Amino acid sequence: MTEILSTRHHLQEMFSEMVIKKNASLIAHYYHPDFILETNGQKQDYKNFSAGHEKIYATDITYEIKYDDSTWVESATKVAARVWIKTQRLNEAPVEFEIVLIATYVDRKIHRLWELTSPDWTQTKTFENYAQGKTVYP
Repeated sequence: MTEILSTRHHLQEMFSEMVIKKNASLIAHYYHPDFILETNGQKQDYKNFSAGHEKIYATDITYEIKYDDSTWVESATKVAARVWIKTQRLNEAPVEFEIVLIATYVDRKIHRLWELTSPDWTQTKTFENYAQGKTVYP
C-alpha cells in the first residue's frame, strides 16, 4: 500500500529527491501539468518551469535546504512555509535565498506555488541563464 504523505512531507520530499539531487525527471512526479509558479511578481507555467530546471540541474550548481520548523501551516491540499535554499556554482560564492511560499495541490501534485525570495532569484547571477527571456511571462 502506498503511503499518502502530508503536504509538508510531500514538499520536503520534493526538495530532497528532486532539488538537492538535481533530478529533473521527477518534475512530472511532483508538479501538476497545469502548474503555475508566481515568484517575486512574475509568473511561469509548467513547460517553462520544467525547461528551466532541466537546464539548471545540468550545471554544476549545488543546493542545500533548511526549514523554519515553526512556520509550517498545512491542510490536505495546501501548505505554507519559510525555507532557505543555499546555492553554489563552481568558483562562485554561495548564495542563500530566504523563501516564503504557499503551495496548493491537485491530484497530490503541486498545482500553484506562490513565493517571495530574498534576494530575488531572478536577479542573481546564479540563475542568469535560467529564463533566457522565455520562461517568465506577465
